[in-house]
Amino acid sequence: MSPSAVSEAPGSAPTAAPPRKYTSGDPALAAVDVVAPTFEDKYAERRHLKHRLVLAFRIFAQHGFMEGVAGHITLRDPVEPDSFWVNPFGLHFSLITDDDLIRVSHEGQVLEGGDNLRLNYAAFAIHSEIHKARPDVVCAAHSHSIYGRAMCATGRTLDMLTQDFCVFYDDHVLYP
Repeated sequence: MSPSAVSEAPGSAPTAAPPRKYTSGDPALAAVDVVAPTFEDKYAERRHLKHRLVLAFRIFAQHGFMEGVAGHITLRDPVEPDSFWVNPFGLHFSLITDDDLIRVSHEGQVLEGGDNLRLNYAAFAIHSEIHKARPDVVCAAHSHSIYGRAMCATGRTLDMLTQDFCVFYDDHVLYP
């Protein structure tokens, strides 16, 4: 069963908030316009977003963006925005479930989730600073793909060999 944008209070009929529509602005791409759910109940929104975060981990795993144990994706909690959800340390992206996610405060206190699993300290250290500095950021991802690691091992910046590389033109650096 897929998540829905329905808010249910005990003893009441479900009510749906009006959807938000994201459009590309290009009529040729109208078929890919997406309607994102909105929520009146922040706890329903939390459940929905946590599940979407798990799906993001599955997509990363499918595309090989889970090399090693250091990758992570975080999601700002809609109920308590001074905290975020993160994957536990060492659990393969393809195996993460909603219940495995850990909610952590910006100060590093584990608030809930991830029973018998450890906090990914690297994820906390990096992403707490992102979430504190940028309240508008809902989600942040950090991957260690095999291709990224191979490129880093060369000790050089990217050569602009194809159109695909142009997105990085004058927008990446090499740490000596």
